[in-house]
Amino acid sequence: MAPKEMIKKLGEDGFDLEAFQKQIQDAGDKRLHIVDVYTAWCGPCVSMVNTFKNLQTNVDNFEDRCSISQVERTAVPEYVDKVPQTSKPHFLFYKGGEEVLFVEGLKAPEILKFIEENLPPLEVDE
Repeated sequence: MAPKEMIKKLGEDGFDLEAFQKQIQDAGDKRLHIVDVYTAWCGPCVSMVNTFKNLQTNVDNFEDRCSISQVERTAVPEYVDKVPQTSKPHFLFYKGGEEVLFVEGLKAPEILKFIEENLPPLEVDE
């Protein structure tokens, strides 16, 4: 069975700026939130999509432990100054309502290691 689509793009399917900010700023949310910040003329990092889908297929309950969003840099005011307008992808990671990592460029090994080390543990029913 193919994995469900878990990558949300800001501005599509009711996923607006308010919903995005609530998601990444929620201190009670244990999930790891990955944000692909891109420029309008370059688009989201398609190179990482297959990597994320692979994680979704191979990591237990990945979609319950992680969220992935694609955001055009000018759609979020604080990203305009933080993220330069280049063709390099930029990834921000949030956990517990705080930014925990900023990665500039397609550094898949670094990104994968960080995801592996920072996914919340599986919830175990007692």
